Amino acid sequence: MLNRTNLARYTLATVTLTISLISTQHAYCTTAAQESAAAKPTEPTAPTSETAKAALPAAADILAKSVEAIGGRDAWLKITSMDIKGTMELPALNIKGTMRSMQMAPDRLTSTMDLTGFGTIRTGFDGTTAWSIDPSTGPRILEGGEKDTLARESTMHRDLDPAKQWDSVETVGEGSFGGFECWKLTAKRGDQTATLWYEKSTGLPRGNEMTVDTQLGKIPVVNTVAEYKSFGDVKVGTRTETAQMGQKMIASIESVTFNAVEPSTLALPKEIQALLEPEPTEEESGTPKAPESPKAPEAPKAPEAPKAPEAPAAPSNPK
Repeated sequence: MLNRTNLARYTLATVTLTISLISTQHAYCTTAAQESAAAKPTEPTAPTSETAKAALPAAADILAKSVEAIGGRDAWLKITSMDIKGTMELPALNIKGTMRSMQMAPDRLTSTMDLTGFGTIRTGFDGTTAWSIDPSTGPRILEGGEKDTLARESTMHRDLDPAKQWDSVETVGEGSFGGFECWKLTAKRGDQTATLWYEKSTGLPRGNEMTVDTQLGKIPVVNTVAEYKSFGDVKVGTRTETAQMGQKMIASIESVTFNAVEPSTLALPKEIQALLEPEPTEEESGTPKAPESPKAPEAPKAPEAPKAPEAPAAPSNPK
């Protein structure tokens, strides 16, 4: 059985995805569930025959309706930054705290959570570097799948063209998801597959089920948006439930401020900058060089042997 600390680490391993999901109009968001998806799995739907599939609405039409449901393209393009404040809760661990997410177009994001009994967790992306700082692992540069996920979620207006986030999207059926009657779509990107749910009556994005990359490996995640609220001319999911590892994390948004984020607040933290700096040379670090070992004295040369005296010349014969 996982202890409190390890379970918190597993749960927080997907906080990057969760924060970004609740911070925008995200087309992957899921629907409200009166009970945790961890305790109550998604209701199965009957297999859809090819004939029935042909009668389903096209995925492109469903996605286009979802954009209008969250306020429409023109309204969202007027928004260049978002400052979101709210709360986080892990009921099974009795952990509560506050959260703040600041995002700026085109693709900059910084999120902070302060959780009682665990500490402060920060994640971010500055358009180039994806990073994370938490009490259990310290500062980290994210690479691979973790970086790809955060970079994708940091793109502020990505959901105005949701089809572009995937290689292919197909309507495969319909069914009840979290208490809403939805269209069921399957989306693929590389080797990743996700199930997306959209409410039939409103067009709102109402669900996703996927496996995400984390520092602890691949973890299946179900995200659930229990409520939407209007802020100005757009709608934002204000209660999101994330189910993973048999546990539930609840994020609630209390306020959203548009077009007021200062670029400096999204700068890389000093701890992350330090990880990106090259190792200093000996001259730069001020470390004196180790003294060179003295050369061993050369051995004296052996004296040259004396030359043998030349033989005297033979006397010449007198005439």
